[in-house]
Amino acid sequence: MSESQSAGLVAGLEALLDAPPTRKGPPCTVGTVLASVDGETGAALRRILGTPEVSSTAIAEVLNQHGREVTSYTVARHRRRGAAHGCRCAR
Repeated sequence: MSESQSAGLVAGLEALLDAPPTRKGPPCTVGTVLASVDGETGAALRRILGTPEVSSTAIAEVLNQHGREVTSYTVARHRRRGAAHGCRCAR
């Protein structure tokens, strides 16, 4: 590989670091709820999501009672965000 080809390859690879990550599929329902509520509600939901003693099922039930269609599986996946099998929302 010539020096110019090598430099071009390095530049192309480093450009990947600046590229926004590609998203596949629809956005996370929990993330959508968090983005659509006021600050106080969002803070309360984030605090509850971070409390392992509160089940994902209980969180989903409360959200559904208040007009948000969210499954317990989605809540559990959102809680695992950042992991290989978690949601794609930012940690």
